[in-house]
Amino acid sequence: MSDAAPPKRASAALIILLVVAGGVCFLLLPFIGIVAAIAIPNFLTMQMKAKRSEIPANVDGIKTAELSYDAAFDEFISVSSRREAEAELAQGGGEQRPWRGGSQWEKLGWRPDGTVRGVYWVEASSDQRSFTVYGLCDVDGDGDYAEFKASDEANARMTTPAGVY
Repeated sequence: MSDAAPPKRASAALIILLVVAGGVCFLLLPFIGIVAAIAIPNFLTMQMKAKRSEIPANVDGIKTAELSYDAAFDEFISVSSRREAEAELAQGGGEQRPWRGGSQWEKLGWRPDGTVRGVYWVEASSDQRSFTVYGLCDVDGDGDYAEFKASDEANARMTTPAGVY
C-alpha cells in the first residue's frame, strides 16, 4: 500500500460542497434576520401582556369581595387611595413584590395569591351605595401606568391605550 495523495475528485467534491453550503447560508442569513426582527418584538409584547393580565383578574376579584361585603353589611367601603397606590407603584416599578395589604383590605376580605405587580384601591360613593375598583401597573417600567377599572355594575376594563404596559 502506498502513501499516495487522495484522488483529486474527492477534494473537488468537498470544495463544491463547502461552496454550496456557504451559498445557502449566505442566502438564508437575511431570511433569519427578518424572522428575528419580527418575532422578538412580538414575543416581548406577549410577555408584557401576560404580566399585565394579573391586574384585571385582581380588579374583578376585589369587585366580588365588595359585592360580598355589601351583602353582609349593606354598604361598600373605600380601601386605600390613588395617591397611596401610585407611591407604592413608584417604589416597586414593574417588579413582583409581596402584597402589603392592610386593615381595610382585611376588613374587605380580599388578598391576592402570592406576589403582585399591580396596585389597587377602591373608591366607595359618599352614600356607600356604589363603588369603583382601580388597578394600576407599569410592567415595562417606562413610567406610563396601565389602568383597569371595575364598578358595582361593570367588570374590569382597561381605561388606558392597549399599548401601555
